Amino acid sequence: MGAYAYNSLKDNIETIKAPQKEFKSLFLNKLMVITAKRFIIFNKKDRIYTLLISLVIILLGTIFCILNGFTSFFLFFIEVDIENLNLLFQILIYSSFVLNFFTFFVIVEIISRVFYKKTENTLNFLASFALIQFPTMIYLMLHSIFNFTALISINIVNFIDQILRIGFQVWSLWLLSYSLSVKKGLKIENSLIISLLIHYGGFTLILLTFI
Repeated sequence: MGAYAYNSLKDNIETIKAPQKEFKSLFLNKLMVITAKRFIIFNKKDRIYTLLISLVIILLGTIFCILNGFTSFFLFFIEVDIENLNLLFQILIYSSFVLNFFTFFVIVEIISRVFYKKTENTLNFLASFALIQFPTMIYLMLHSIFNFTALISINIVNFIDQILRIGFQVWSLWLLSYSLSVKKGLKIENSLIISLLIHYGGFTLILLTFI
């Protein structure tokens, strides 16, 4: 997958808008129903609702990151002990979900522009970008429940928590790929390349930083 992603980016593959037949998977369609793809594709009358939903996701994501003691990095969450940090670092940790939102968007946008020459719909893409974090926000809510009820200390619950984290990350990756396809006109395989490349890159950086 890494070699395929590299070759695709290197060769600057010419892309066209993803046809509807690429989204016929029953399972993926059910995920899109849950996520309300109407607010990813959104028209003018839905713009305000999309913005409101995005703001709610960012607000709730920030709150639950703070409650869980997490710092946000792409679709990953890293537990941080902030008590021994100075005020500046504490503020950065508290606002990490918001900062990550904009950093994540900028990186995805740059890759789309540089390697695939897709410069359209930037503002619309930004307006709905928070919906990509909707599944991970659900995970943060569930994790906080496990935390505050002390269930997380039970091995089987901790294992379920890790499975949920991976599952919701995969869901978010699919939403990112879908959003790139409908907003940037990328073929679904190229959208998946961007999603997986960023996800793999983020995972690698975390490993290098904390090993």
